[in-house]
Amino acid sequence: MSNTENTENANNTENGTLEEDFRKLETILKEMEKEDIGIEDAFAKYAEGMQLIKSCNERIDRVEKKVLKLSDDLKLEDFDE
Repeated sequence: MSNTENTENANNTENGTLEEDFRKLETILKEMEKEDIGIEDAFAKYAEGMQLIKSCNERIDRVEKKVLKLSDDLKLEDFDE
């Protein structure tokens, strides 16, 4: 898988839910656990999984920051990074 494909995969994950991305990660792990997987395929799956993890972490961080910015009257304020 090329760097372009990895970037496209990371961008595509933004359209799905975290739950969908977690299911994709489970699928990647199962594929990597197969005994007949080649080293190049394993590395491609690893890179794909790492991109998904990075995307998920960034999305979770954004949600956490929004939660932390809840004011006393429970109105959501934008978080200025």
